[in-house]
Amino acid sequence: MPNKIKITLTIVAIVAVFSVYELAQYVHTIANGNSTLQQGSPLPNPDDDPDHDGLNNQQEVIWGTDPFSPDSDGDGFKDGEEVNSGHNPLIPGPDDLINADNLTQQFSELTASGLYSGDLKPESENYAQALSDITTTVADSGKYLFTEKPTPTGFIIINGGAQNDIQYLKNVTPLINEFQGLLAEQYEGLISTLNIIGDQGFGDPSIKSFFSAQTSSYANIFQQASGLKIPKDFEKNHSHFLSLLEQMHDISDAISKGDTDPVKASTALGALGDIYQNYTGFLTDYQKIIEARGLDLNSISSSQ
Repeated sequence: MPNKIKITLTIVAIVAVFSVYELAQYVHTIANGNSTLQQGSPLPNPDDDPDHDGLNNQQEVIWGTDPFSPDSDGDGFKDGEEVNSGHNPLIPGPDDLINADNLTQQFSELTASGLYSGDLKPESENYAQALSDITTTVADSGKYLFTEKPTPTGFIIINGGAQNDIQYLKNVTPLINEFQGLLAEQYEGLISTLNIIGDQGFGDPSIKSFFSAQTSSYANIFQQASGLKIPKDFEKNHSHFLSLLEQMHDISDAISKGDTDPVKASTALGALGDIYQNYTGFLTDYQKIIEARGLDLNSISSSQ
C-alpha cells in the first residue's frame, strides 16, 4: 500500500480520537450521574486517602467511589486495587472489567473523569499530561484489537504428498482468490470511503452496507477454509490465512458499526493499512512451498 494512504489512515485514526474529545461539552453529565459526590458537595482535601484504599479523594470523585469506604462495591477488593488492575470499583466481580472494547465509550468515560477532576481544563497545569494519558490509554486498548490473531486450531491435518497437496491447493485457491477480491474492493474504494466518512460519518448507509457485507463474506470464507483437510507442510500457511480472515472480519465489522464506536472504527481503518503487507508475505510463503514441490499455482487456479 502506498505510504501516502497509510499516512492518511493514521491521521484519520488520530483525528477521530480528538474528535471524540468534543464530547467533553456534555459528557460531564455522565460523571455527575454516576458519582457518589455531586457538584456542589463539599470535598475533603484532594490529597488525602481517609479509607486507605489506594485512591486519594480526587480519584474517588473521578471514579464515583465512596471516599470513606475502601471497598465501594463490597466484592472484597479495595477500590485502588480494582482500578489498578483494570476492574470497575463500582461493580462487584467477577464480571467487572472496565470496558476496553468500546473505545469511544472508554474515551468518553476517561474524558468525563478528567473534566470532573479539573485536569482537562485548559488552564490546568495537568491539562497536557491528562490529555496525553487519555489518548495513550485508548490507543493501548485498541492496539491489539486488529493485530494478527492467535493461531486458529481445530482444523484437520493430513499427511502430505503430491496428490493431497494438489487437492488442497485446488480447494484453497478459490478461497484465496475470493479473499483477494474482497481486499481489492476495500483498497480500491479506500479514498472514496474516507471521503464519505469525512462528509457523512461512519453512519452513512453506504458505509454500513458495504462493510457489513464484507464482514459476512469474510466469515463465510473462514468457515469454508476451516473445513478443509490441510497437508502437514501447509499447516502454518493455512493458519496464517485463517488469521488474516479473522483480522479482516473484525476490521470490517468495526467499521460497519462505526456510528456506535467511531474511535474503534478509526483504529480499524488504521489497521487496514498493515493487512496488505501481511497478505503479500502470506502469498510469498505459499509460493515457496509450491515451487519447492514443482507445482504450478496458476495452472491449479485456472483449472477451477
